[in-house]
Amino acid sequence: MKTAVLIPNITGFPSESMRRYAGELGSSLRQVADSGWKIDALQCDPDQSITKSLGDAMSSRHARFLKYPAMIRALPNPEIVHIVDHSHANLALAVPPHKGVITCHDIIPLLAARGVIDMPHGKLARWTFPLRIRCMMRCEKIIAISESTKRNLVEHAGVPEDKIRVVYYGCNPNFGPVPDSGSRESERRDLLAQHGLPANARIVLQVATATRYKNTPKLLQALKHLRSSGSDNTWLLRVGAPFFDDEAQLMESLGLADRVCHVGRVFDDAKLAAFYRSADVFAFPSLWEGFGWPALEAMACGTPVVTSNVASLPEVVGDAGVTVDPRDDRELATQIQRLLTNPDEHARRAEACLAQASKFSWEKCARQTLQVYEEICAR
Repeated sequence: MKTAVLIPNITGFPSESMRRYAGELGSSLRQVADSGWKIDALQCDPDQSITKSLGDAMSSRHARFLKYPAMIRALPNPEIVHIVDHSHANLALAVPPHKGVITCHDIIPLLAARGVIDMPHGKLARWTFPLRIRCMMRCEKIIAISESTKRNLVEHAGVPEDKIRVVYYGCNPNFGPVPDSGSRESERRDLLAQHGLPANARIVLQVATATRYKNTPKLLQALKHLRSSGSDNTWLLRVGAPFFDDEAQLMESLGLADRVCHVGRVFDDAKLAAFYRSADVFAFPSLWEGFGWPALEAMACGTPVVTSNVASLPEVVGDAGVTVDPRDDRELATQIQRLLTNPDEHARRAEACLAQASKFSWEKCARQTLQVYEEICAR
C-alpha cells in the first residue's frame, strides 16, 4: 500500500481558507482513493511552554522551522509528502525531493513587489518570496490552483512549465441555491431583519479577507455612483474582515456609512451560504486572485456575480459572470445596476452561474490530485 501524507499549516496559522483547503482535500482524497492508497495527515501544534516563555510569534517560528521539519523527517518512508500551502514552503527542505508535492495558491506578494499588481506590499517580499519559490522548486510537482497561477509561476518565478499541474478547488455542497429548511425568500427576509436591513433593500454582497487586493475602495466608489444615480436603497453587506482604517475613512467621506453593513467573519459554511443566497448581486472586484473561492461559492448559491477581468477570475466564472476592469469603478457600478434593475438578465445570469459552479467539485479536485501522486510514483 502506498502512503500520501498531507502537511497542513501549523495549528493557529491565520488562514481560514488554507485550513478549509486542507480539510476538504484530505476528506475527498480518502473517499476517492482505492485500496492501494492510504491518506494520512500530520498536524504540528506550537509548544505551549515556548508560547508562555517567549510568546506566540516565537512559538510559531519554532513550530514552523524546527518542530515541523523534524516531524516530517521522522515519517516512516511515505511515497508522497504533500505540503498543502506554499506559505509553509520551507517544509520542502525536510522532504526528499522526488516525493514532494506542494500546492501554490498564488504568488501575489511577489507580483505586487515587482509592480505587476498596483497595491501595497511587504517591503521584504521582493527578497523573501523568491526563497519560497526555491523551496517549492525542490518538490517533484507543484499543484497550481488555476491556469493563471501556473502562468504566474512560469513567467514571474521561472518555474518550468512541466513541473506544474493545474488542479482547481472544489465547492462544498453546503453552498447551494436552496436552504436546508424554508424558502429562499423567507431566509432572505429573516437575515435582513436580523441585521437591521430594510426588507426592500437591494443587497450587494462582499466577502473579503484583510488583504489589499480585494479592492474595497473601488467597490465603495461604485456604491457611491449607485447612490448618486438614485439607487438609495442599495446596501453593501460585507462579510469578513474589518475595513482598513483608510477604507473606513473613505466610506465616511463618500457619505456611505448609513448604507454599509459589516457583519464580521462567518466561519460556518451553511450560515455563509445564507448570505450568498440573500444577496441580489455578489461583487468581487479583486485586483488579483489565485483562484477566487467566494465567486464560486456565490455562483453555487445561484447569485449573479460581478467580478474582475484579470488573473484567475475569468476562468472561475466563465461566461456566467460579469467581468469588468477592477480599476473602473463606474463600469463596476453600471454592471451591478444592470443586474439590480433587469429581472430577466438577473435570472439568466443566476441560472448560468449554477451551471458554471457545477463544473467544480472536491471529488474532481481529489481525483486529479491523486493522479499527480500516481504520476510521481510511476517514475
